[in-house]
Amino acid sequence: MNVPLPHIPVRSDGAQARQRLLYTALHLFAEKGYQKTSTRMIADTAGVNLGAITYYFGDKPGLYRAVFSESFCDASAIPEVVTARSCLPDFMARGLSADEALAGFFRKFLQPLKQGEQIRLIMRLHFRELAEPTGVLERAVDEEISALYVALADLMAYGLGVPATDPDARRLAHGILGLAFHFFVTQDLVVQVSPELVATPESIDILAERLATYAEGMIDAESRRRRRRPTVSPS
Repeated sequence: MNVPLPHIPVRSDGAQARQRLLYTALHLFAEKGYQKTSTRMIADTAGVNLGAITYYFGDKPGLYRAVFSESFCDASAIPEVVTARSCLPDFMARGLSADEALAGFFRKFLQPLKQGEQIRLIMRLHFRELAEPTGVLERAVDEEISALYVALADLMAYGLGVPATDPDARRLAHGILGLAFHFFVTQDLVVQVSPELVATPESIDILAERLATYAEGMIDAESRRRRRRPTVSPS
């Protein structure tokens, strides 16, 4: 694989080799996944000795954790998006309707698609971890996405006027998360079959608006279903 490595100044302290390993591992883990990426593949692609992975990161899980935890870009590139949970506005405190909160959620959640290649790879890696859990980062990723899910479930309940423990409100929250996740987990497919949807910042803004509209439609459909069948949904 030909990974487009950036120019990294040569330094005598070994920082160059470490940075090349991080950058190469990001590309390979994001493209192939954790299980299909070997340390030999990473070292060979980075052009460094295999022992450098052991020296700098201990082992493959250590390198994987470093790829997740170390910044590859200027954090100010997406200053408003710190965690997945922060993408959903505090609708109760701000007095937002469910529709307004969803519009804010999709607008922020899709912001990384506008950034450079590295941030897109980082986001792809995060969502690949959700789709194909390695166990290496299970707790950190689960906690972050769980917090977002719980907040969305609360929003669905708020929009429907039901308790947050309502099974169908929670099903709805999962469905709306799926709308957002799709454009990260299947980035390559989207670019291949519908590149115009994510080609420019403007097209991504339109995508966010449309997804919010579709999510609103899902809430409306569930509300209509409840009016037609006022029964308690089985869990």
